[in-house]
Amino acid sequence: MSASQAASESLGRVMAVVTAAAVRDILTGHDANARLELLEGSHGALSATGRYWTVAGDERTFTHDLGDNDAGNALHDMNEWVAYLDDSNHHVWRPLCDELPDRDRRPAYALDLVKAAQLLTP
Repeated sequence: MSASQAASESLGRVMAVVTAAAVRDILTGHDANARLELLEGSHGALSATGRYWTVAGDERTFTHDLGDNDAGNALHDMNEWVAYLDDSNHHVWRPLCDELPDRDRRPAYALDLVKAAQLLTP
C-alpha cells in the first residue's frame, strides 16, 4: 500500500471515530448506540444533517433535542471533522454505513456509531 493510501485510510478511521464521539457527546449522554445520517456532496465529502436514529430505531434530530441555536452550532463544529470522510477513504467509512434513499438527489447513509467508535487506527 502506498504511503498516500495508508495516510488516507488512517485519516478515514480517525474521522469516523471522531464523528461517533461527537454525536455521542452532543446527544446521547455519552451513549453511542445510534446511527447518524450523512449526505455525500458533489465532491464526495460527507456532511452530517443532524438527523439520527436511536438504538430502538426512533428517528430524532439535533434541533429537536438541542434547539435551533445549539443544534446549528453542534452541526457546524462536527461537520468540520465529518468533511474529512470522502472518496479518498470511502473503503473505511462505507462498510460502517447503511445506504439510505437519496435526499435532494444526494447519496445518503446511516453511519453506525457503535461500529465507528470501535475503529482502531492501524
